[in-house]
Amino acid sequence: MTIINIDAKSNNKQNPVVQSFAAGTYEVKVIGVSEGGQYDAWTLWSVEIGCDEKGENCTTGWVNEYNITSNEFSINIPSSGKYATAKQALEKAQNTSFTLTSDSKVNFFISDDELPDNRGGMSLAVKKTSPDSVDPKLNFGSLVLLVLVSLTLLVIWIAIGLVTGNPAR
Repeated sequence: MTIINIDAKSNNKQNPVVQSFAAGTYEVKVIGVSEGGQYDAWTLWSVEIGCDEKGENCTTGWVNEYNITSNEFSINIPSSGKYATAKQALEKAQNTSFTLTSDSKVNFFISDDELPDNRGGMSLAVKKTSPDSVDPKLNFGSLVLLVLVSLTLLVIWIAIGLVTGNPAR
């Protein structure tokens, strides 16, 4: 498992966190400080205002949006809302997954161009869930079987040609 910490003050699209991954499928889980991350959530504003009695539906507040891109895909996980606390935003955060067909660099970032007033960030636990390659590989036994099947088909084709009087050329 790899922990990715996206700093809301520095890691936008122009300056993403870049990590190399081998080909395969990966599960991405949003984690907080209690699970080994550096952040619980992030905010674009210096204050939280306009929240309802549950600390939700804020005019400004903590969010849980993040982006993951590579040369093979682009994923935007939008925020599920604006919250009074980072913990509330963390509790409502959405996980995702991605697949790489070849070894590649993957970018992690938030979507904001005005970074100085931001606070917090997003912490993601990235865990591989599939083999290194999504393309099947032929092992020696499969190769021998493929050769035997091919030879059998060739013999059948020649035999049919002899029986029908139309020999293979």
